[in-house]
Amino acid sequence: MNFKDYTKLILNGNHLSGDEIIAYCNASKSNNLKLLGDFMTEWMSPETTLNLQTSGSTGTPKIIVVEKNQMLQSAKATAQFFGFEEGQNALLCLPMTYIAGKMMVVRALFSKLNLICVEPDEAPLKKIPENTFIDFAPLTPMQLNDTANSSVVKTILLGGSAVSSKLESAIQQLNTEVYHGYGMTETLSHVALRKVNGESKSEIYQALPDVKFSTDERGCLIISVPYLDEKIITNDIVVLLNDHSFIWKGRADNIINSGGIKLFPESIELKISTLLEEPFFVAGLPDSLLGEKLCMFIEAQKFDTEKLELLRNNLKNTLDKYEIPKEILFVNKFQRTLSNKIQRQGTVIAFLNSL
Repeated sequence: MNFKDYTKLILNGNHLSGDEIIAYCNASKSNNLKLLGDFMTEWMSPETTLNLQTSGSTGTPKIIVVEKNQMLQSAKATAQFFGFEEGQNALLCLPMTYIAGKMMVVRALFSKLNLICVEPDEAPLKKIPENTFIDFAPLTPMQLNDTANSSVVKTILLGGSAVSSKLESAIQQLNTEVYHGYGMTETLSHVALRKVNGESKSEIYQALPDVKFSTDERGCLIISVPYLDEKIITNDIVVLLNDHSFIWKGRADNIINSGGIKLFPESIELKISTLLEEPFFVAGLPDSLLGEKLCMFIEAQKFDTEKLELLRNNLKNTLDKYEIPKEILFVNKFQRTLSNKIQRQGTVIAFLNSL
């Protein structure tokens, strides 16, 4: 498999090759299509590698170097899992600045998919051209919050953040098949998927073809991918079921040890995701008695007494004893990555520095 053999792309029904792709993108008023043109310029250059920007959601954003042929191998694994066929319509509504957008283009190059391109925003399904059916659409959970137009899509792949219990409940009403992917820039997009709705819905992530999993002494996931040179050691705590499936628990660097009780913020947040409209997260703050105390951070002005009391009661009725936050704290603005993911540690440090 050689990237030099993959220079034909179908964009909005236009069969383009080589420099035609770049000219089409440059002539567009769409900023994301112009960025697609920049990507294709890099792709068709003689260099065998590309620089990718990580999102910074779990650490400092950085540049990593990957082989173009590795990206094709990743595209092949996704094509095998979903059974892509030449000419199928795939939606490009993710920013071309990150791996998800770039890999969607590589999948289209590999499987000869027709990319229906719309500008990335919070409701891309509304922008799908009339009488157009989409076979495959990668979206962030935020982009699927409005599920009204999902009937024109056969398969949706969610990624980039967790799926809230509220959204997962709404997804159960859809005829569209919805999956949630596990992956990162370093793995060139997803390496495992779980079904979110339908008869086969599950909390278990299943590996893509030839991907294998193990864990280290911390219980964190180790990923072995045949087209990557080294194993990827993550900070994700999992319940490993076998070498090709796991249940995700949360980030090791987010775990709160409160009086000897280990608490997983992501699991707690999932339980209470329907209780608040405002962005929030839970984290540990230093405590002289417990070591760490569980606190809830809300991006908002402080609630009035009635609203705050209602929230406290709802938390008590929803969470286990040790999962109930000791404090509810309000922050005007969370720190976020360029892709708008909440930076927990940065927000907590800024809060402590402001005291």
